[in-house]
Amino acid sequence: DTRSNSLPSRSLSDVNIILAVNPNTKNILMIHIPRDYYVQLHGTTGNKDKLTHAGTIGGIELSMSTIEDLLEIEIPYYVRVNFNAVVNLVDAIGGININSDVNYSFTCWTDKSCTFNPGLNYVGGKCALAFARERHAYDTGDRHRGENQEQVIELVIDKVTSSSTLISNYNDILKALNGTFETNLTEDDITNLIKMQIDDMASWNIDSVNVDGTGANLPTYSYPNQNLYVMNPDMNSVAVAIERLNEVLETPDE
Repeated sequence: DTRSNSLPSRSLSDVNIILAVNPNTKNILMIHIPRDYYVQLHGTTGNKDKLTHAGTIGGIELSMSTIEDLLEIEIPYYVRVNFNAVVNLVDAIGGININSDVNYSFTCWTDKSCTFNPGLNYVGGKCALAFARERHAYDTGDRHRGENQEQVIELVIDKVTSSSTLISNYNDILKALNGTFETNLTEDDITNLIKMQIDDMASWNIDSVNVDGTGANLPTYSYPNQNLYVMNPDMNSVAVAIERLNEVLETPDE
């Protein structure tokens, strides 16, 4: 949740999406975890807290370790981005075709210059960001916003991986993102992924499963003396997400 070209070490982690990527099977699974998910921050005792507060208390490390506890996985890699990264990335690949899945038009709450009509809407980075941030236009609020964010990610992946020209120019894309993202992927990691895709130009199967919960007003680890809106996890939905993660990450026997 930062709006400039700077990327502070700690900030609210308002968007938390797990990408399980299996290059052997060409499967990708996305899991959106709502920012208000009421979880035990890793290494803490007492009150649980909103997941988004992990980013302000302990940065990306605490966010990752808390999600690892929740989903019973190890997260080896991360990409951390701010608002401008979304704008610059979508512009760098020439825009995307967003599908608005509601039967009415709406103007985005965060950018009144961006209006979406039912069906396909071709947009650049500015309106792609507004779409990814939109929740006021939907009855389900943050849940629908998470689905919008996943759609933007999927569209970017689809466009980049299906174009040898875009993949070959990945250095230009990374330059456009300079200062707006950080990752623990090494340059060799990124280069190897790019070479693999150029070699086979395979299509990827991208799916999503999202955890759910119910709203409540409760004290948190960060603010123990007042009640804040939180989302109590539906542990059945968490169990489904864990099962799907294991399925996607499993490599078939040779």
